[in-house]
Amino acid sequence: MIHRKFNTLKFSRTYIGGSKKRELEMFLEVQGTKEDNSECNWLEYRRLLMTYCDDILNIILSWRYVSGILRVVFACLAMLVSFINPIVSVFVLVVAVGFHIFHNYLKNKEMKRLSEYNLSLNTINQQTGLTLCKN
Repeated sequence: MIHRKFNTLKFSRTYIGGSKKRELEMFLEVQGTKEDNSECNWLEYRRLLMTYCDDILNIILSWRYVSGILRVVFACLAMLVSFINPIVSVFVLVVAVGFHIFHNYLKNKEMKRLSEYNLSLNTINQQTGLTLCKN
């Protein structure tokens, strides 16, 4: 299992090289081509892959963290409002359930990303015969 820790919350994607097009070009450069008989630079490819995966994972974890807090806040707010206005309380409770569903969706998405991350690194290990660390 891969464990990653991020110090900052991040809510949108940052592309390697500044743009989606440049990121794709960078990946294609390190992969090499059959036309010019260039080999794949596996270490650089791994570095780019780690940066890409870390960026996406940081976004998922940030949104999951915020949705986890908001689901608790709205659930508590629903309980407090229930004494004043039960109809509004139901609406706030529905919002809390929505955040709970979103939180669980992100949790599943995180597990899927981690398994893809693991699979990608295992593929590099098989192609090169190197044992690349997952940290």
